[in-house]
Amino acid sequence: MKTYTRPKQSWKFFLIIVASTVFAVLLHQVHHDPLMNLSTKTQSIVITSGWFPPVAFATLALSFFAMGLIFLVIQKALRGTKLRKGGAFGLALSGMYIIGMIEASVIFPVSLFGELYTGIADSCGIVLMSLLLGKYVADDTLNREKNISTTIPAIVTIPVIYVVVRYFSYTVLHIESSYTTRPLATFLWTAGMGGWIVVMYRLVGRDMWSAHSLKHAVFFGGLVFGLNWLVFNLFALLFIVVPVLDLVYRSVFDVLAIIIGVYISSLFQKHHAM
Repeated sequence: MKTYTRPKQSWKFFLIIVASTVFAVLLHQVHHDPLMNLSTKTQSIVITSGWFPPVAFATLALSFFAMGLIFLVIQKALRGTKLRKGGAFGLALSGMYIIGMIEASVIFPVSLFGELYTGIADSCGIVLMSLLLGKYVADDTLNREKNISTTIPAIVTIPVIYVVVRYFSYTVLHIESSYTTRPLATFLWTAGMGGWIVVMYRLVGRDMWSAHSLKHAVFFGGLVFGLNWLVFNLFALLFIVVPVLDLVYRSVFDVLAIIIGVYISSLFQKHHAM
């Protein structure tokens, strides 16, 4: 019986990724990402060569594949029913995509609605994928002791450190931003993104508790948030010509900020639990 379990699960996983990608791509046909027609940046070779549709489909499928693998890695550490696990994971990443897309409308002269819709289209695919993976691939974890650790330290440490490190990236690393031309919008987006990462931590990070604070921080900040955030930022290469180092710096220093924030929060909780 066990001989057929793994191939069957693999086929389920593959079909869920494909179905979710197709669903997201169909939603994208209603309204294309405004970055495709951005006048202040050179269009990517993917667009000018006419290969955008298949390359975009393949890239989105690979990003969903990476998300799905991450979910499979962490789902046993999450508490609750299969659907609850999938729903929490999908909500966490869909919010990251929506808020992440909004940054483009802060930096570039593109429609806020257009970027918001693009984020929602991707998010619908992410939520569908996560719920299906939860239902058909994950396991129920109902008898594990509930994690009673508080997220109050994380509410402070994660967004504050994220904002500080982001402004270091704006001012010292000179990643592309509008912090001088649109300071209020830039601050509101940066603070909002930091706040959403706290929500992500509450949904899928807190249950992955480890006796080792640094391991716990790296697991959430580097894997759950970090890998997905890097893939998200690299999507820009499909639309416009942008320095790869800019995207790497943006992703890496954001990840470092989250690792530091979660690490400090974990240490605080352990200190007060003694």
